[in-house]
Amino acid sequence: MQTNKMRGRPPKAKSTCTMCNESKHPLNYVLPTQNGKKEFCSVNCLAEFRKEYVKNGCANCDNIIKGTPVKQENLESTPKNFCSAACLNKHQRKELTKKSVFGDVQVEHPFSINGNQTFDWDSYLKETNSIAAPNYCFKQHEESPENEFKLGMKLEAVDPRNITSMCIATVVGVVGPRIRLRLDGGDNKNDFWRLVDSSELKPVGYTEKKGGMLQPPLGFRMNGSLFPMFLVKTLNGAYYSPETAFKSEPKTPTDNLFKVGQKIEAVDKKNPHLICVATIGDVNKNNIFVMFDGWRGAFDYWCSYDSRDIFPVGWCVKSGHPLQPPGHKAVTGSRYSGGRPNGAQNSSLVKQTLNDSITLTPDSASDLEVGFQESCSVFINHECKCGPFMDSSKLFELPKQLGPGLVQKVLKDTIQHLVNTAHDIQSVTTLMKKQGDSTCTVTATYEGKSRVFKLPKIEKAVEFWEYIKSLLEDLSCCSRLLSPTLNVCSECKLDKVVNNSTAINDVSKNIKRQGSPESSTPYMGLVTKIARSNEPEMEAASSTTPAEDLSRLPVDPVEWSVEDVIQHINCVDVQLNVFAELFRKHEIDGKALLLLNSDTMMKYMGLRLGPALKLQNLINRLKPNRR
Repeated sequence: MQTNKMRGRPPKAKSTCTMCNESKHPLNYVLPTQNGKKEFCSVNCLAEFRKEYVKNGCANCDNIIKGTPVKQENLESTPKNFCSAACLNKHQRKELTKKSVFGDVQVEHPFSINGNQTFDWDSYLKETNSIAAPNYCFKQHEESPENEFKLGMKLEAVDPRNITSMCIATVVGVVGPRIRLRLDGGDNKNDFWRLVDSSELKPVGYTEKKGGMLQPPLGFRMNGSLFPMFLVKTLNGAYYSPETAFKSEPKTPTDNLFKVGQKIEAVDKKNPHLICVATIGDVNKNNIFVMFDGWRGAFDYWCSYDSRDIFPVGWCVKSGHPLQPPGHKAVTGSRYSGGRPNGAQNSSLVKQTLNDSITLTPDSASDLEVGFQESCSVFINHECKCGPFMDSSKLFELPKQLGPGLVQKVLKDTIQHLVNTAHDIQSVTTLMKKQGDSTCTVTATYEGKSRVFKLPKIEKAVEFWEYIKSLLEDLSCCSRLLSPTLNVCSECKLDKVVNNSTAINDVSKNIKRQGSPESSTPYMGLVTKIARSNEPEMEAASSTTPAEDLSRLPVDPVEWSVEDVIQHINCVDVQLNVFAELFRKHEIDGKALLLLNSDTMMKYMGLRLGPALKLQNLINRLKPNRR
């Protein structure tokens, strides 16, 4: 006999009580939650769950947390607890997909200007009788790459406030080919924007593969020693950006081909989520002055011609990024979403704006009554003496130019480079003056600890160069090591020639002392190498006083007096002459000199490691030459 199949729904599996996990009793008590509902077999179980949930409830799955909770550390609101890192990441993704996040306010579309109206560039160019800057002027791709980043994705990014650090960041905004990033461990007040083809963006794991270490962002709000554990929790179960999301950076134009009066689209650096209608107000070597049409000078700025924040006309429409139209110059304060002025207003406005700024340069900006901070550039003269505290080999690795940029930004970059190239970092940071009155900082690591130093608040180029001049004096550097123009320092060049000539004379004398051809062989190569590299300068150097004075010293260093020792050190390495008084104070004659070592000089004479090693090397060169 055929058995009839059961009709209707299959029997429902028995549910268990959320609190006691028993299924014997009917679940007559229900507690609605944000993520569904919880069912209980009794009032006691319901009451017990409520009590435990208040103490240890997961903000994502509404389960009671067993063990150590995972906290949401990077928001200013009351921290939320989660049962796992996976729940934390799910919660963040859900929050980000609800609304796009911009500034301190969450709005559905922050770029809503005149509805979805597209700015008419063709009409505007005709009305203002102007032309667009050609595409080949910009460091941008002809076609903007696809944006594959999603809200909540993790990646590695350069900390914009500390460019030597690579940090973990989260995507908190996506518009066209741009993404808004928030450094994990920081707060929402220092978010920044990058193009998807920026070289400052890397997939998670990139730094480790290159042998580096991820760093906490500047302003990390926890104890620095807890950062490794913070990273583990942050990346556990995280939503990683795919490799394909990272695009190659476009090529840099070979020259600055911009012309005054050309139209462009540019990021407003005071409101970086906006890209606005702008004009090239001035061109100065490798820099351009960006002026925003219809706005007062407070928004204008200087930037390099290959900046990634400037775009050709029509870029926003092609890439799907909203464009902010010109404003009214009479309106002050922040940007507003009113309509653009009519053609006659725009034409007269642009002409007047260009007339006001046609002769503007970084050096003359302070002479004009405009509402933007002064800018400056710093040139690093690699051939100049860098003093006893700086490492000359590291100095050669620095770029020849820093800036142009706002004074405070250039100051930060300059001082950070000085700190990074010092072999005596503690002394350099100690010599920095007027600390503590600015939000602009540099970081330094020594004695196994990372330290943050505040820089003075400087907004004028004149004050900037006064500070730099004073710092160079304290560091015993050449006054032309950092300068507003790139010029060869004649004094340092002459000193270099004298030192090379002295070295050749010393080696020649050593060869004569050795006597035999066999013993002179190693030195002959050195003489030839030095002589060939300095042939044009040898004639001028042959009559210099330091070389002659050095030749008058006794042949055996044991016979040197204290003054002889000082004279020899000054002639061989002029950077060590700052220690002359120290040798005089300790009465270091030739015999004492040959007995010195780096440990003794650091312990009893108070020298730092770098100068002590230099002197040790100088002494070692004297020892084999004794009879």
